[in-house]
Amino acid sequence: MSTIRVDNFGPSAGGTTYSARGIAKAWVNFNGTGTIAARDSENVSSLTDNGNGDFTITFSSGMSAADYSANADHNGNGSLNNDWMAHSMFSSAHSTTVAPTTSAYRFCTFHPANKVNQDCTYNTSSAHGDLA
Repeated sequence: MSTIRVDNFGPSAGGTTYSARGIAKAWVNFNGTGTIAARDSENVSSLTDNGNGDFTITFSSGMSAADYSANADHNGNGSLNNDWMAHSMFSSAHSTTVAPTTSAYRFCTFHPANKVNQDCTYNTSSAHGDLA
């Protein structure tokens, strides 16, 4: 006999509740070239294009504190696909950190050798932490 134990997980009137630890509380897959647009997402209300390779992800339901973990990845910017890196929470100039808030975080797609941001076709990002 197997036992399944679940605390507070499943759809609710206001959306989906995620209280199980370790589950991403927000994620997005989006096109970062031209007019940016989400291909699919969960708990992401909007994407903001702050300039070349510089994006802000805003949550539908906020986090309980700004110390959550956010990460990002990307691919598809032309001839330099394998050399690009995503940095969470950096400004477009990569000289100052943009602190996350309970409602949003920022990341850039950046080429370390050329030290420039560039839009990429495929971008993914997720956030792990506790919802408010």
